[in-house]
Amino acid sequence: MSNLAGWKNFLEQYYARVFLGVIIFFVLSFSISTLTTKPRIWIDETVTLELARGFSRLGILDIQIAPDKFSGFPQFLQSTGYPLTIALALIFKFFGYNFTAVRIFMLLLMVIALLAVYFFGKSLFGKNKSLLSVILIASFASFYGSGRTAVGEIPGFIFLLSAIYFWLNKSAYYWSGLFLGLAIVTKPAVFLLAFPAIIFAFFLEGEIFFQRLLKIILGMAPAAIGWIFLVPQNPFLKDIWFGLFNFYRNPYSSEITANVTNNLLNFLHSPTLIYFGVLFILILFGWYYAEDKKIKSLYNFVVFYCLLAFIYYLRSPGWLRYILIAELLIFILLPWTLSEIFLRFGKFISKLKINNEQAVIITSGFLIVIQFARLFTGAQIFHSVSEIKTASYINDNFSQKSVGILDSPKLSVLLRTDKRYQAITLAGIPAIGNNSFLINHFPDVLVFASGQEFSEAEIIALKNYYSKAVRIDGYEIYGKF
Repeated sequence: MSNLAGWKNFLEQYYARVFLGVIIFFVLSFSISTLTTKPRIWIDETVTLELARGFSRLGILDIQIAPDKFSGFPQFLQSTGYPLTIALALIFKFFGYNFTAVRIFMLLLMVIALLAVYFFGKSLFGKNKSLLSVILIASFASFYGSGRTAVGEIPGFIFLLSAIYFWLNKSAYYWSGLFLGLAIVTKPAVFLLAFPAIIFAFFLEGEIFFQRLLKIILGMAPAAIGWIFLVPQNPFLKDIWFGLFNFYRNPYSSEITANVTNNLLNFLHSPTLIYFGVLFILILFGWYYAEDKKIKSLYNFVVFYCLLAFIYYLRSPGWLRYILIAELLIFILLPWTLSEIFLRFGKFISKLKINNEQAVIITSGFLIVIQFARLFTGAQIFHSVSEIKTASYINDNFSQKSVGILDSPKLSVLLRTDKRYQAITLAGIPAIGNNSFLINHFPDVLVFASGQEFSEAEIIALKNYYSKAVRIDGYEIYGKF
């Protein structure tokens, strides 16, 4: 009996940590078997790795287009910023250039993000509601789709939670500004929206508005200064800043009016938008009923940030990743929101003979079950070994050869050789490199995706200097005679 009582006391005291450990174990075990192949390597991740690789070799945050030659416009390539790319560069210094190490690091950041959600939520809502928030996020497919890849959403989210924590719990506005600045430079397109959202929250609070805002801005300064001196080749040229301004006005290479129209028309065809639209309406109820000062301020921030994120999504070609952080913030607030709603409409749950906390657990559990079902069945986390297989073949057979890669950055970034020539076309920015290496430098190996188009001069060079070696999963590999 004493043993049973001891176990009971242990579970009552430490059940939250036990559950948290189980959640983290699930995230690790679920991810590790397909860590490098699901999701497949994609363009934004490719750019991150190229920047980190350039910094680890030569201290340059830019994409290599030829041996020791770079694009020349690194300021346009910072969709994921220097806090992550420099961290990855350090990993390359210690462990060598290794894609598996990159994905393991991102998996560790996912675990840190879940721990941050738990401890942040616990400080405001208590450990039970905080645990539910963690499970909601851990069962959410997009958390894995973005979290496992080397992009800025999850590391930036960690910085953002830190900023909100120092704001709400410590009134340490310089520290809050520092972490907000780091979040912004980690993923500008996503976290820049947090700055007007925090201004909105300060304005609604109405207390020493300008003094707190000034402290936040001063706290953000180190992150901004770091960007200025690490990224542009010459930060004092006005053309760089005008170019950046024009780029962020429309970084999609598509018509914004058409994007907004199409996204609005497709709203009811998107299960994700419908799901979070309903949850956001619930958040509005919680916002209305919230009485605690800190929690009310958090609602002010989250509601305005979600609206800005949705507007930003509408401008895009339908890229749902722009609302990922809004979705995670909704999950943080949802258990508390449900509790507030059930508190106001207690007559309904009293008929079911359950209390408020049980109602929150049951409702959250229902959503968690739905999300887990989608995670294991219908989640669109794209899987591919194509680039890994092709890169492995080239690394094994042509490790000492020069390699030219035509518009296949997802493959190029996995090659170990630094004797790389490449041409890349990305949306919204000038072409990176060009195909001239095919007729000027004649690299030992030429790689391109099946269906690649060539100019007449390139076709002549291909016929005169190269023969087909092998085709692997949609990639053509040619060697010199």
